[in-house]
Amino acid sequence: MRSYLGLLFLGALFSLLVTPAVRRLGQRVRAYGQARDGQEQRQIPRLGGLAIFLAALAAWGVLLLVPNDVRARFLSEWRTLATLLVPGTLVLLVGVYDDLAGVAPWQKLIAETLAAGMVWWAGFRIVGLPILGYGIHSPLLSLALTVFWIVAVTNSLNLIDGLDGLAAGIAFFVTVSVFVVSLIQGNHFVCILAITLAGALLGFLRFNFAPATIFLGDTGSLFLGFFLATLAIHTSQKSSTLLAIVVPFVAFGLPLLDTALTVLRRLLSGRPLFTADRDHIHHRLLQSRLTPRVAVLGLYALAALFSLGSLLILQSTGSLIALVAVLAGASGWFLTSRLHYEELSELNVYVSRAVQSQRRVLVNEILIRKASRQLEVSPALEESWQALVEAMEALDFDGVACQLSRWPNDSAPLLAPWSRSGEKESKDCWSASIPLRAGEKALGMLHLWRALNKDRLLFQFSSLLDTLIPPFEKQLKRHYDAEGASPAVAQSVRRSPALQPDLLANGREG
Repeated sequence: MRSYLGLLFLGALFSLLVTPAVRRLGQRVRAYGQARDGQEQRQIPRLGGLAIFLAALAAWGVLLLVPNDVRARFLSEWRTLATLLVPGTLVLLVGVYDDLAGVAPWQKLIAETLAAGMVWWAGFRIVGLPILGYGIHSPLLSLALTVFWIVAVTNSLNLIDGLDGLAAGIAFFVTVSVFVVSLIQGNHFVCILAITLAGALLGFLRFNFAPATIFLGDTGSLFLGFFLATLAIHTSQKSSTLLAIVVPFVAFGLPLLDTALTVLRRLLSGRPLFTADRDHIHHRLLQSRLTPRVAVLGLYALAALFSLGSLLILQSTGSLIALVAVLAGASGWFLTSRLHYEELSELNVYVSRAVQSQRRVLVNEILIRKASRQLEVSPALEESWQALVEAMEALDFDGVACQLSRWPNDSAPLLAPWSRSGEKESKDCWSASIPLRAGEKALGMLHLWRALNKDRLLFQFSSLLDTLIPPFEKQLKRHYDAEGASPAVAQSVRRSPALQPDLLANGREG
């Protein structure tokens, strides 16, 4: 354990020594970022991730000079270290170039995917996904899950890097979680990497915490996200259970939550996924009048909660897993409800309304089908009309009337209009007119109206056209044919006495 504490101290020491030099380098090449305290406009050098990378390498170099068991374990895994550092350095260089000249989001995504593929090819992979007690072992599934995990974590840490010290602090808590999990599992190689990185982050926070004098930049956020995601995979390979896969997921809970919210918000609002905005969790905390320091400390506490949850899961029974799930759910609810995201508020209203009205929609659709069946078996047109009127009343319409045309021998049937209030259609109603036909033969028009101040219709309007109206049209045609005439010999066209000309005079047809 003393060797691990020594590595923590060395990582912090070298970070304290290297960071000022990297800061001067950033100033010399003019790799500046904008100050995030929202008060004064200050140009802050980026490339801070380079200091963390160099500090970790220096600490590992010192370890090689001290003969002990930890050094022996480290040397025995040099191939594994190369497997991690080669794609990790690729991601680091992409971040450096982005800090210096700028890289399009899709170009970074391609580089991250390529580096993640290299990690999978070298053997660092999610080998199986236990679902319902069955392990799914497929090379393609393993590749997809591994690449998705690494790319998601890499970008989540990059997205949450919006306040002084935020991403570096969260990475510190995740690194400590990875170290403890690896120590419990006896994975000493990952312990060496994690504790050294934790020390380097601790030293870097001396310069990065608000008010920052150097930023992580994409150099740091991309490298840290990539390296930690890969270490988490290596840790979970000790077990093929779902528990081992959940542990790193919970440890990365805060940045993953922010990323998930970002994707969901942009999809709901119809914005491109790669468009930057100022609606991340930390931005919302600042908008709620918190100072940058208080906001960062609050998010540190939440990150520590997620990290603690990941450790509890590792040693827990089912009840503790449930407790961690409740804590994570409560944290997610607090962030989404208290931060007042408009997209999520509207989604909540939409889902609540859909759940509440779905049963009524089903009831109305069943009612339409039953009414359709009653229309088909009714022996007389007047009975069919009465069944149609009752159905419209049950569907919450305020009135219905039937206007007939081309009826032979002046024998149009008496189909009395119905109105809920017994009055004519008013100006505060919307109306719909549905043609009644039998093939090419026009039989008349069905008029419906409904008050404007009522809630939306709780059924598919097309169900009226496709299910309820056709059997009524058949009844009209049978009654028409029973008169022994056709439109060719009809001598007059008149309105049914059941529908007076002024009945719809004040309405608005839709």
